[in-house]
Amino acid sequence: MDRLRSNDRLESIVRLRAAVRALDDVDVSGWDDSALTEHLDEISATLCALDAQVTRVADAVRARGFRIAEPLAA
Repeated sequence: MDRLRSNDRLESIVRLRAAVRALDDVDVSGWDDSALTEHLDEISATLCALDAQVTRVADAVRARGFRIAEPLAA
C-alpha cells in the first residue's frame, strides 16, 4: 500500500513538471492581434483555471505548515 502511495506521489510530481514543460511551449507574443482577440476568452479561462489549480496545490502545502520556496538561481 505504501508503495502505491509513493508511486502516486511521484506521478503527481511528474504531472506537475509536464504542465510546466507544456507551458514552456506556449508563446503568444508572435500571434497577431486578431488571432489573440479570437482566442482571448479561451486563453483567459484557461489561465484562470491554471491559476486556481496552482493556488489550490500551494495552499494545501502551506496548510500543512510548509513553505513554498523558489529555487536558487544557478
